[in-house]
This record gives sequence, structure tokens and C-alpha cells, in this order.
Amino acid sequence: MVAQDHYQRLKHLYAAEATEPVPGPVEIAYGHAKLMGTVRTESGAVVRRTPFRDLLADASSLAAASVEKNGRLSLDRFRLNIQRPDYQGAVQASAEVAVAEPPRYHVYAMLLDEAGEPVAESWALFEPSGEALPSDPAPEATDDTTDDTTPTPPPAPFMPVYATPMGILCLN
Repeated sequence: MVAQDHYQRLKHLYAAEATEPVPGPVEIAYGHAKLMGTVRTESGAVVRRTPFRDLLADASSLAAASVEKNGRLSLDRFRLNIQRPDYQGAVQASAEVAVAEPPRYHVYAMLLDEAGEPVAESWALFEPSGEALPSDPAPEATDDTTDDTTPTPPPAPFMPVYATPMGILCLN
């Protein structure tokens, strides 16, 4: 349950620090993160926004932070490869820790369009920043996807099962 509390804290911190409302669910698991976003360009804008980089950096940061629970991580290197620079619309950013060399984490992230086709991808390297992770801004808030009336199922028992040339072997 400690891991779930950490993931909820990351979700709340991300929602609290977001400059725009988070358009969809944020999913965080150990070494993985998915979030929804929208890529749009504003014609005639004085300041050019980088939605590809922002979404991929956010997803990468959440994936790396899901593994490191002792403090904040800082982005050391970021490589971005945009396959479709003119794309506009809804996207899903997914990231996973590809190589973990504690205290350094290499994260691969991909931005997919609604059809599941790649729009952009990135590689990021995270290192400890030396700062403590802030406390949860909404500790009493629950995840919107859970229903309090549904009972929690009991944990599944662990049973190692191996396939052999003679059949299946269960070490119970």
C-alpha cells in the first residue's frame, strides 16, 4: 500500500503543479506513467510553446519518480525526436524506465495519436536533485476511478508455475 500512496502523491503533485487542467486520467505504476494531453499550435504566438517536449518530459518525470521515493529527481539530459511536427490533436504520452542505475534513471517516452501512431519520442536521464519530495497536497482525495462501494478483492496467492516438457509443474 505504500507504493499506491506514493503514486497518488505523484498524481496530486502533478495536478497541483500543472499550468493547464489535466485533460484525462494520469496512470502511474512502478517505472511507468501514462497521461493524456492535447497538442495544438497557436498561429502568430510571440512565445513558441513546445507541447511535444512538455508532455514527454512530464510523463518521463512521473515514470522516474515512481521508482525513486526518497526525493526529487532532476532532468539531466533530454533527447527529443519528433516524427510528425505538424500534428495537432489529442495524444497519449507513455513513459517507462528503460534502464535503472540507481540513483540514475534512463526513461524512454513515446507520444501517440488517437490511432496509436507515433508522433514523437524521447530519451531522458534523471539524477537526484538533493531536494525532498513535497508532501501530498491532497492527502484525503481519492482516485476518481475507485468506487467506495466496491469491496477490495483479497490479494492473489503467489503460486510459482513452470512449464516442463512433461506438463505444467506447480510448486505450491
